[in-house]
Amino acid sequence: MFALITFIIIFATIAYFIHVINKINKNKIPKELEGIPFISNWSTIWALLLQKNHDVIQDTIAESSRVLNINNPLYLKNFFTKIEDDDPPKINLNKGRIVGEFFGDGLIFSNGDKWRTFRKLANPAFNKALSPDIVGEITFELFNFMKQDLGRPIDIFETMQRITIEVLGKLAFGYRFGAIESVYYLIFPWLIKLPTDQNRKYFEANKEFDEFISDIIKEKRNDIENKKGSNNSRIDLLTSMLKLINQEGIHTDSKQLRDEMVGFFVAGHDTSSTALSISLYFLARYPEMQEKAREEVISILGNEPITPTMEQLKEMKYINAVIKEALRIYPPATAIVPRKLSKPMKIGPYILPAETVCSINIWQINNSPKYWENPKQYNPERFLNNENINAFSWIPFSSGVRNCIGQNFTLMEQRVILSMFLLKYKWTLPEDSIHKNKILFEPQFLLRPIDLKLVFTERNHNI
Repeated sequence: MFALITFIIIFATIAYFIHVINKINKNKIPKELEGIPFISNWSTIWALLLQKNHDVIQDTIAESSRVLNINNPLYLKNFFTKIEDDDPPKINLNKGRIVGEFFGDGLIFSNGDKWRTFRKLANPAFNKALSPDIVGEITFELFNFMKQDLGRPIDIFETMQRITIEVLGKLAFGYRFGAIESVYYLIFPWLIKLPTDQNRKYFEANKEFDEFISDIIKEKRNDIENKKGSNNSRIDLLTSMLKLINQEGIHTDSKQLRDEMVGFFVAGHDTSSTALSISLYFLARYPEMQEKAREEVISILGNEPITPTMEQLKEMKYINAVIKEALRIYPPATAIVPRKLSKPMKIGPYILPAETVCSINIWQINNSPKYWENPKQYNPERFLNNENINAFSWIPFSSGVRNCIGQNFTLMEQRVILSMFLLKYKWTLPEDSIHKNKILFEPQFLLRPIDLKLVFTERNHNI
């Protein structure tokens, strides 16, 4: 009996492999790119064995699809810029039940007319939501909260989550969550319960969140219909999108709006928290860079903590370089969601057929020694010169028509918070930090530092 079961398992496995190979072979790609099913091609394996940064197209196969990993920025120009607006590469990802139910079909995962319509709506809405004043107001609230912990190690990622969830709540929904004073996961248990099959309470939490979002959407729609807040110059993202929907006569339901807001909210606050934590870490690790950044801010804003204007933010060249270099070494999103080519495309020396699935490893490109001098060295100065930087070797926000829609939002937010922190505090790494030489992260798609603590002390503003 055991022998029969073993034979059936082996036979079924072989049959499955044959089925997969036959299926993917219908989509012919250049022979030199073909790889071993579920592994990769020999050049990739050799590069991994030698611990080299492999920067050419590699072939892997998973979930009955052929996936080409493009790790050479010189090959990305066509992929990002030569795609017609009406026919960009389509997102190709098996979300699974949990992720699919939570994120739905927002901009992150949608394609075609649905993606195009909401991208068109979201672009101007995000621009209207840019508000340094709101970020500054909430940063001052965080300063008051941090008083109790000055002089001792604090978890900087959790601290940054408090401020980014509050900022995004206000600018996206016009809603204050109270995340500065209250631990955010007590307000939003769905963030902790997201999305694991093992968590039995997930669907209950998801339902609660859906009701919360639906209530806000309903409230905003009623406000617009009753002309409430129409003279308020501060307009949140959701209100702006609803007004544009009415102006354009676009038919949409609360489910679609809910999916969009979930994507903006979860992706926006988590990635910004990580990015800010990384910049603060590097400025703690290199005090001379912290002091240089502080001198720039003082020269623009003066010596007392204030909220910078948009015009003042544009003057902060070194602060911008600090942020960009942190995003280069540790991009919060380590890869781009796989995309399926809508039509044949020339990538480098290769012609890839339609339906080819392509993935891009942001981490590998951002840290390639072939495109960055001393890539492991944190050096903001490289972004002040810019002369040798390939446009597609720095892609923490992706690029092209499907780039990160919140790029300007998060860069504004990070510049405001960093500049205000530099005026308010000095900070260092604890002596016993596990991150002395590099940041340790949890192994997941979105980077999240493990127990990253910093020690803050208030500056003497008279010096």
